[in-house]
Amino acid sequence: MSSLIDVVTDISAVDFKKNYLEARKPLLVKGGCSQWSATKNWSPHFFGSHFGSTKIPLKTFTPNGILKQQKPLKEYCDEIQEFESSTNASRPPYCHDIPIFRMEPRLIKDIENFPVDLLPSAYKRWWAYCQFFLGPAGSVTPLHFDCLLTNNLFFQISGTKRFTLMPHESAEHCGQYNWRWFKLDPENPALDSFPNYLPNKTMTVDVEGGDILFMPSGMLHHVRSLSTCISFNIDFHDLKSALDGVLALNKGIPKKNAYYNALVLCRLATKLPECIFLKFYKSYLNYVS
Repeated sequence: MSSLIDVVTDISAVDFKKNYLEARKPLLVKGGCSQWSATKNWSPHFFGSHFGSTKIPLKTFTPNGILKQQKPLKEYCDEIQEFESSTNASRPPYCHDIPIFRMEPRLIKDIENFPVDLLPSAYKRWWAYCQFFLGPAGSVTPLHFDCLLTNNLFFQISGTKRFTLMPHESAEHCGQYNWRWFKLDPENPALDSFPNYLPNKTMTVDVEGGDILFMPSGMLHHVRSLSTCISFNIDFHDLKSALDGVLALNKGIPKKNAYYNALVLCRLATKLPECIFLKFYKSYLNYVS
């Protein structure tokens, strides 16, 4: 298994778009968000103290599917802190893909100098499109790709996550089901069940607090939290990925997903006003996958 991935400490928008976005190549920007107030201040205690009454959706991945529940943020953060300080506390579920900046706009000020120049201009109000993650050590998201085949810019605020990455062409060898999910466990691949799996096309990268990870459209990824982690990401399309997301109808993408991709394609190609676009796209941003 390869750990090779390009690592930089800074990158221009021109370089990023030419050599990573258009080339569909992953990138780690080491320390790319390390100076944000969020990176310095956010913690389970911070969220429990300042946003404790906010109710959040939680997920537990099981062999039989995803179990969902809701809890106030303080109760959940207390559970995380108890789990991390105890040897016999049960593992809390995972807070995954919630629109935190729309739920709590006060948090936007903690993100100074967001790299909006890396994104198409349609995402100028980046906070409207971000999703938030919070969970204890050992939280795992099984192998999958992002359901709209978007590009993914991932910001690790605190803790360390281990990403296992594969190019999209590996999908046919990994036991794809329900469009975006895969039966293969890249941490312990059952080669008898997946004889065509190619470990030499698999990359691993540890993303630490203050780092930014870019994953191109359709990249398969498995994620394990090595410690208590706080993160957020923005899934975004460029013209090519949006068009590919519509054309994926002949590859099994759900019609609703293709519809959302068509909306983004229209916005990018015609400069459809955001206020109109969000009337139709907002349901996707509120969806807990």
